[in-house]
Amino acid sequence: VEKDSELWDRIFFRDYLVEFPEAAKQYEELKFQLARQYPDDRISYTQGKTKFIVEMTLKAKEYYNKKI
Repeated sequence: VEKDSELWDRIFFRDYLVEFPEAAKQYEELKFQLARQYPDDRISYTQGKTKFIVEMTLKAKEYYNKKI
């Protein structure tokens, strides 16, 4: 992945969830809640995850950039 690629955000997010199981559990619970709330509305389901993903990605980038 190129240094400036947006794909890094996904990698940071994934690795952060692996390293911090409590964050992964929160994400799991959010996804189940949204699936129940929007069983036939994929757009609303995806939009409902956005804030969590953005916040966790920012935490992940901060966390991993400190480790470099």
